[in-house]
Amino acid sequence: MIRLCIWMNIPSHHQSPFFQALEKRKDVDLKVIYLNGGSNERAIEGWCDNHNYHSFEHNAYGLSLISSVDVLLPDWTARIHLISSNFASDLIDFFCQKGVPWCHWSEMPGIRLAELLGYRVSLFRLLNPLMLLCKRGEGRRIRKYALGAFVQGRLARKAFSLMGVQNSKIVDLFYAPESLKPMVACEQIVKFAAGRRVFLSVGALCQRKGVDDLLKAYSRLNTAEWCLVLCGVDKLDGQYKALSDKLGILDRVLFLGAYPSDRIDEVYAAADVFVLASHFDGWGAVLNEAASVGLPLIATNMCGAAWHIIENGKNGFRVKAGSVIDLAEKMRIYLESHHFIKEHGRCSQNLFFQEFTPDRNAERLVTALNGWMLQ
Repeated sequence: MIRLCIWMNIPSHHQSPFFQALEKRKDVDLKVIYLNGGSNERAIEGWCDNHNYHSFEHNAYGLSLISSVDVLLPDWTARIHLISSNFASDLIDFFCQKGVPWCHWSEMPGIRLAELLGYRVSLFRLLNPLMLLCKRGEGRRIRKYALGAFVQGRLARKAFSLMGVQNSKIVDLFYAPESLKPMVACEQIVKFAAGRRVFLSVGALCQRKGVDDLLKAYSRLNTAEWCLVLCGVDKLDGQYKALSDKLGILDRVLFLGAYPSDRIDEVYAAADVFVLASHFDGWGAVLNEAASVGLPLIATNMCGAAWHIIENGKNGFRVKAGSVIDLAEKMRIYLESHHFIKEHGRCSQNLFFQEFTPDRNAERLVTALNGWMLQ
């Protein structure tokens, strides 16, 4: 029996199905503790702000990190703690001092650096290795005290290696939202598309998500047979609408706005191809969602999930982040070869159910912990 406590910053509908998959296993005794309540920013983006807590979940909001251990988890010394230094470094130090087993779990580091650099990909690639060298102290702590580091895929694995964590202590553990349910397509999208095929992107409209690249790439297609739908809160006060107008595509782009997460199925149901043009995405759970409903996927090489949920040429394409030309070329493939839409979509769905379900992720976690504990 693995007695496990997972420490999270805030509740997330992308993570809850994974936790439920762990909780139902007979070889896991699970507790999940959230250090904060819901996020106002996430609520604006469509996330449900009233999390439905299960019996294994607790909220430490209002408690100090250390006091939350004794108050919410009396048997904390007997558990393995899954935790990230991004929001709980002091608590990790406490576990190290007490000799309590713990594991790191996070996406690739670098979001703050990327933001500071204005999400200029070439500059980030140049400076990120230096930033990671400065984090070797964190890597040393993992190497010396942790059972291991769970990471969100290939990009994170490379980063933690540069931080000095040995490969034997690094294991993939992804975001694993549940598959979306078949729904009636969003009426607003259907009406706007008016028989045209739909490129869909889901996520906040901001510089990090490469929305300007996507608009420019779509404009290069010069097609009246496809439209573009952007689902997400506008964080730049209409700048992307202005850009669409300048590019002459405003009548072919639907700015849907934020959509309730418990109805997001409707949005995907109206799409033909999913596109994520991010300049930095630690994972990108929207790719899981799109794959689960059988959509072809296009995403940049700066999205963690693109290295795992996309098999180039089989269910979509990975493109160079920041390259409008590369993005437009891959989008054009679906304009010129309609048969790829169903073929790639079917492969996306098969891959999701083989490797990216909550149950598969729970198995991945348990296997890794059992292996580390035997070392």
